[in-house]
Amino acid sequence: MADVVTAWPAFADWSEEYLNRLCGDYRFNAGGFSFTMQGYQRYANAHKDDNALYLFDKSCFKAIPALADAFEVPVYFRDDLFAYLEEERPDYRWIIIGPARSGSSFHKDPNCTSAWNAVIRGKKRWIMFPPNVTPPGVHASKDGADVATPVALYEWFMDFYSVSVF
Repeated sequence: MADVVTAWPAFADWSEEYLNRLCGDYRFNAGGFSFTMQGYQRYANAHKDDNALYLFDKSCFKAIPALADAFEVPVYFRDDLFAYLEEERPDYRWIIIGPARSGSSFHKDPNCTSAWNAVIRGKKRWIMFPPNVTPPGVHASKDGADVATPVALYEWFMDFYSVSVF
């Protein structure tokens, strides 16, 4: 598979300064809090939390179309049956930004999606388990919809993951 990310305008343009100018006063969701991009970046650059807030926003692409124009769906993922639902389609794209020690908790993606992710800056570690395997230290409800995990992802890595990543 070719490296499609480096050809995107987002790869060249999405610096902190550029995103601050582009996003202006738009308010992003991060862990149940509302931030401008500049406010979130100030938090992310200064935080010392073990469980850092993760910016996870689905509405920004309509409010700031230039964000969506800065990347394209790789050819490998262009078949999109949800597109036939038009206005009824479920949520399907998000901008996700996180500082060190941030991330999503253990989960199964909704709607049986086959999500693709692109890392523009920094690095991200994915931990995947077969559907029938519950990760150590994670307690799922009978239907698998809800999970209880350690207080912080960082704690899970320290207690259960055999490779030091921090």
